[in-house]
Amino acid sequence: MSSKIRKCVRELERGEEIDVLLPEYAKQYMIAQDSLSRIRMMMEYYMFYEMISEGLNPYVESAKETADALHGIVEQYFEKEPAMSEVEKMAQDLLDLRREVIDRMDVLTAYVDRFVVYEYVLNRIQYRFDDMETMPSDGVFAQDLLQFIFGSRDNAVISDNIRFAVGQLPMRMTRSRYFDLIKESLSLYKDADKSSLDGFLYMFRTNAMLYRNEHMNECFTEFVPVLEEFEQLDYDNMDEATYRIYAEKLRVNASKLNDISDLYMELGSLINEMYMICAAHKYTKNETAIEETDLVIRGINALFCNSDDSSVWDMVEEGNILQTSEDKLSWLGEKLPAVEGKQENYYESTNTAGAVLEELIESRKEDIERLGLTDDFRTLKKMFLLNSNSTFADLNEALDEEKVTEERIENETAALILECKEAFKGKSRMLRRAIMANTLEKMPVFFQSSQEVADYVTNSLEQCSDEAEKYAVKQILSDVIDE
Repeated sequence: MSSKIRKCVRELERGEEIDVLLPEYAKQYMIAQDSLSRIRMMMEYYMFYEMISEGLNPYVESAKETADALHGIVEQYFEKEPAMSEVEKMAQDLLDLRREVIDRMDVLTAYVDRFVVYEYVLNRIQYRFDDMETMPSDGVFAQDLLQFIFGSRDNAVISDNIRFAVGQLPMRMTRSRYFDLIKESLSLYKDADKSSLDGFLYMFRTNAMLYRNEHMNECFTEFVPVLEEFEQLDYDNMDEATYRIYAEKLRVNASKLNDISDLYMELGSLINEMYMICAAHKYTKNETAIEETDLVIRGINALFCNSDDSSVWDMVEEGNILQTSEDKLSWLGEKLPAVEGKQENYYESTNTAGAVLEELIESRKEDIERLGLTDDFRTLKKMFLLNSNSTFADLNEALDEEKVTEERIENETAALILECKEAFKGKSRMLRRAIMANTLEKMPVFFQSSQEVADYVTNSLEQCSDEAEKYAVKQILSDVIDE
């Protein structure tokens, strides 16, 4: 770990030499992040090229425009020696590109969540037609499940286990009770940040098949007619031939969605790393990068751009003739071990710096503004979020975020319950139950005691007269219990 970062953090905590240490902190944080991002970019770019060149993902063409835009920015940064103003534009272009990828992932998520509901239903139909082996009695199985649920001393793990069990057990809850639980869940957000409530509502609507993205009629439209077919099926009276057809359709389309999602996840990660490299350029333009990272990035970029003109190939050792793309990729691959162990050191450095970032932004706000470091610290906040959250973390700052009022809770609750009631109209009983189970699994735990959990498990099994459904539930839960 950089001793400079450690020293900066330690002395800033003491409140010493603020005018000197705040700029130094920003600089050292940026340098460490730049080095970490170059190492990640090096490895991820290499793997991305392998995936593309070997045809491992059949949906590459769907993201070609986005990938080409990224390759162009990488080439400009690493090959053209751009001016600071050009790098700043690149950073903004990368954020815009990232927004496009997030929009695509949002559409994919909406499709995936719909298929998850249909998978739930088909799983519970399967054993109407497939052979069933001997399973433990309801009482014995309930005891095994409860031991699994409460087998940890960690309350967070227990809560996760309860939610998972609720999401899989036969759903025999009345709709009125379900709507009451929605109301209880939303009430917990009173006085919370508005973004927290918005996040829950988004999550609920996607899992309840209520959410529609504005781009769903433009992107990945091949899934629309398939989902319409699934929506119109009579699950309560499905015959074996129909089940076999749609079980296969589900498998095929889930595989397609997985491939497309993987592609956009890879692109999102590469865009994030390249953004952080560009964003840190102000502090790193005169620093010496790890030679191998830039060499591999430039080499992979040259392969993507079909460029034999890149000076990176001038660095090939004398006598080592690289005639094909495979030869060049192999030569670049030999450089990867040079960064072994370094990623961990830089990651530790960024974690050390990031641990005090929020406190500095709040406690040293006036000093940061006075020293002209406001934009730099905003950039550091973005970097921190990209390192600590998902690939598609929200980078928009929420200053003095609006709190959720009781009136807002009441309005959102009424609207959501009405949407659910409308969505349930005309849907088969099994599909309604699937939606209820899928959303209950995402809600806060609604039991007040371990006895209530035990009663729910027992009643859920005893009230289920569909032996095929009960068998499927036991099999799914047993697979997790036995892990």
